[in-house]
Amino acid sequence: MEVEVRLGSADSVEEFTSLLQWLRGDRHLQGRVRARRMASQEQELGGAFELISVAIGSGGVASAFVTSLGSWLSSRRSEQSVSVTVGEKSVQITRNSTTPLDEAELLRLIKQTLDEA
Repeated sequence: MEVEVRLGSADSVEEFTSLLQWLRGDRHLQGRVRARRMASQEQELGGAFELISVAIGSGGVASAFVTSLGSWLSSRRSEQSVSVTVGEKSVQITRNSTTPLDEAELLRLIKQTLDEA
């Protein structure tokens, strides 16, 4: 099962790269994380990397993904908006430096999304 992670439109390339490297650095997710390009429009030269795809299988990979994503969000100083999509189901998470991230709630939301897909 593929989980797609997309940062909010206001987030920079640096934040995208930071999240991609963070997830790839998690030993439980190694080999499961890749950047994906969106299809380019007719007048565009090529699609930009816009989303991160994570292969979720058995063995607690979903929990490792949620923990890693939660840690990355907690490490950010500026507001971050992340969309996690599985099939047709999606959950939006917005976190800023004054609002602590409730990792248990994040895990519940993402697992609910995975279960419904």
